[in-house]
Amino acid sequence: MRVSTSWTYQTAVYTMQNLQSSLSQSQSKLASGQKYLSPSENPAASVSLINFTQNIQITQQYQTNINAAKDKLQLADSTLNSAVNVLQSIQSLAMQSLNGINTPLNQQEIATQVDQLNQQLMNLANTQDASGDYIFSGTNTTTLPYTSTPNPNAPSADAQSTDPLGFTYNGNSSQASITIGPENRQVANGNPGDAVFGTLSSGPLTTGSISNVFQAVSQLANNLNNNTSTSASLTDITNALTRMETVQASVGARLQATNSQQNINAQTILDNQTTASSIGDLDYASAISQLDLQQTALQAAEQSFTKVQGLSLFQYIQ
Repeated sequence: MRVSTSWTYQTAVYTMQNLQSSLSQSQSKLASGQKYLSPSENPAASVSLINFTQNIQITQQYQTNINAAKDKLQLADSTLNSAVNVLQSIQSLAMQSLNGINTPLNQQEIATQVDQLNQQLMNLANTQDASGDYIFSGTNTTTLPYTSTPNPNAPSADAQSTDPLGFTYNGNSSQASITIGPENRQVANGNPGDAVFGTLSSGPLTTGSISNVFQAVSQLANNLNNNTSTSASLTDITNALTRMETVQASVGARLQATNSQQNINAQTILDNQTTASSIGDLDYASAISQLDLQQTALQAAEQSFTKVQGLSLFQYIQ
């Protein structure tokens, strides 16, 4: 069999090109740290890596949602704690007002304090988070929850009367939720104002059966101003305080739930990352060894090609 000089050259060049391509691929893998540079190298592994990557991204979004929910819940918890403290002060004043030694002037002085505390309570009800959302507006987070305007028909003497201030709840009764885990696990990250501070009454107020805390406190102040304070007002305040503490306990429970899910999500991310790493990450020791072998093979091919180039009959023809 005759072997032409051109065929020898072509074979040698082809061999060196393949070795250079393999060497370049090994260098790229070492640079990227990836075992596979294209899906065609291992289609099954590539599909698995895509699935693991998607799982990690989805779970990381859950973690982002949890952080946002925790911020809102922690703010709600802090705000409710302050509101409970204010309401406890009002409760103490209501108890003080029942002391028989109080003069009408004393009652009016207590009423002034009660009104001021009621304004503090409303300010707390209108709390905004760092994004400017109102935390007690239900799902109407951009709407100021509570407003009040003087009632022109406010009574001057009748303690069992219409509300002396016109309170308005501008939010809704819906509770905002956010997804924090797989299978659509959600946590409520908001509290509608009417569930926290009580439903406003549009009709005559009867001391002892007033649901809304602002109306209850306002009625207490009105009774004090008219020197008609009764233990029924204390009942309204106590009921409002119980409701507020119940909501605060619910917020605390939801915070615990987010902490628990956050730990579960973190472990899920770690497990996916570990498995993905075992499939797609490069074994550097093996890759470097392979690179050394490829470099040696390429050098040998180049040297042999140089020698073959010198083998020609024309060199011996005189």
